Amino acid sequence: MSRLNNQKRLTHRGPIVIESFPGIGGVASITGRYIIDFFNLKPMVDLDIMAMPPVTVVRKHRPIPTITVYGGKLPNGTKLAVIRSELPAPENAVRAVASEIVRWAQTAKASLLLSPQGMVVEKDETEHGEVAVYGTASGQEGIHMLKSAGIEILEEGYVTGIPGLLLHEGMKNGLNTVALLTETNDNSRDTAAAALMVHAVDRLCLKHDLDCGPICDIAVQMEKKESRIRMEAKTEKTRSLITMYR
Repeated sequence: MSRLNNQKRLTHRGPIVIESFPGIGGVASITGRYIIDFFNLKPMVDLDIMAMPPVTVVRKHRPIPTITVYGGKLPNGTKLAVIRSELPAPENAVRAVASEIVRWAQTAKASLLLSPQGMVVEKDETEHGEVAVYGTASGQEGIHMLKSAGIEILEEGYVTGIPGLLLHEGMKNGLNTVALLTETNDNSRDTAAAALMVHAVDRLCLKHDLDCGPICDIAVQMEKKESRIRMEAKTEKTRSLITMYR
């Protein structure tokens, strides 16, 4: 069960909708953050999904929504919305999160729902092949878009987590849905994979010849912010334990 809270009147209809929930290699998070900053997208709506952890993120002494939809228009007039989460979706919340993303995209009459995520590929230590971006879609419209953008089609395999469920829901509801997957490192933020992903998203639907130079800076800023949050949470937990046993 979820609830949608309006912060501003959402006037963008028929947008490209990009989900950027934290995932493998930080690919989706970095991609979403970069696109929001580059196009100066503004907070439009926050999504309150009951299945998400009972955690509130505090920044600059103020609580902020865990999941926010940023919206705006590209210079070419294309409407764009990015769904950004401060927290990853726990395994038991993935289905509820995917359902809410699809519900919101349908309400907004999205022309495209896009899920850019990283995937771990097992390689031999001596194997140093070029990192690739693969795409798959809920229907022929998405497949045509991938081919036109020169993105390799995933012919067979498994798409797990939020992207996999979005593809299924998109197919079931007639919503043009595309998942982009890039090989990445599971253990740390992979800025190279994120840069490849941004280029792929640009070729697929933004058509703006994006400069990915600032991506490393964005990754460093995100890591510093999350390290600070973890440290503050650890300090608060220690403080609570000391108070408890006095």
